[in-house]
Amino acid sequence: MKLSGNRAAYLLEVYSAGKATAEEEQELFSWVTEGNEQPVKEHIEKLASSYRSDEAALRVDWEQLYQRIIEEKNTIDRQPGIRKMAWMRWAAAAVVLLLGSGYYFFSGANREEKQKALVHVQHTNKNDVAAPDAVNAVLTLANGQRVILDSAGNGMLAMQGSVEVRKLPDGQIAYQGKSKEVQYNTLSNPRGSMVIALTLSDGSRVWLNAASSLRYPTAFTGKERKVEITGEAYFEVAHNPAMPFVVSKGGTTVQVLGTHFNVNAYDDERSLNVTLLEGSVSVKTAGSGQSKVIRPGEQAQVEKDGSIGLAGSVDLNEVMAWKNGLFSFKGAGIESIMRQVARWYDVDVIFEKQVTERFYAEISMSTNVSTLLKMLEATKAVQFSIEGKTIRVMP
Repeated sequence: MKLSGNRAAYLLEVYSAGKATAEEEQELFSWVTEGNEQPVKEHIEKLASSYRSDEAALRVDWEQLYQRIIEEKNTIDRQPGIRKMAWMRWAAAAVVLLLGSGYYFFSGANREEKQKALVHVQHTNKNDVAAPDAVNAVLTLANGQRVILDSAGNGMLAMQGSVEVRKLPDGQIAYQGKSKEVQYNTLSNPRGSMVIALTLSDGSRVWLNAASSLRYPTAFTGKERKVEITGEAYFEVAHNPAMPFVVSKGGTTVQVLGTHFNVNAYDDERSLNVTLLEGSVSVKTAGSGQSKVIRPGEQAQVEKDGSIGLAGSVDLNEVMAWKNGLFSFKGAGIESIMRQVARWYDVDVIFEKQVTERFYAEISMSTNVSTLLKMLEATKAVQFSIEGKTIRVMP
């Protein structure tokens, strides 16, 4: 299929602006998937440069971008009943929305570089909700005393027996020292709060997402290291074969010796998901008596009835996006997306009607909620209205 330069430029322009007709979309998509990568690259660079106000260079992995265009077309061919945002439109919309709001968009494998490039310069209007800009977590000590961490200074917060509880300059909480006395603390991170990191007395590290909590002993004694979770947390467990590390939620336990894994245990999710990044873990449920050992890259899915399923191929970048400061949706339903939105922005969500489409998007969690919603609206599959702290979802 051949297009004139003017025709190609026109189709790219109306497509990325969300104004193309169905016939124009099909014409452009067919042209792109036949090997016309360079004009797409030039068009998106042009869009980016029109918004860029400093000398930072837009870097995009064009080979990966083009490959995902092909993958998107194959996915749509296999599942014609599911309406998706084509990757090329997603990239163009991301450039317009993110750069227009003071962000730089990177496509590639280096997450650290991507994070360093996300520069927040937004302002919030009355019909918008800003992302959390502080850790609003509360530490409840063994005697019931509550410490508001955002207002607490750095240094020692409390003594729990012979164990020091300290707030480090980077904001994380650390337990230092040993004790034979068993005392329990609870770290609660509410909706609308930034992620908080915690170092336990054995050196294990934990990151808590918004709307999550962790109950744990100030020092570990006995034959196991046991903690209790609500919500979502990522664990990097210090290796100790003599004292297994156990994470519990209701009747589900995750047992490890030393490993890296994520637990998503929000009560409003369909299942409790344990995703392994490194090492080996055993997932057990009291209700069904089932037990499964998972390997890196696998996910155990504990259903409400206690049965355990296994997903053998999981996108780890999507699972760990929250810890890396990103929303990442790869075929997600709108209800799943809005549950994350509600927790992060501390908003209520009302669905006017059911939306069955699936969505693909990635964006910094430091953006205002309106920017994320505009990206989703670019699919033409959903619309939103913001009224104070309430978001309405409309097809």
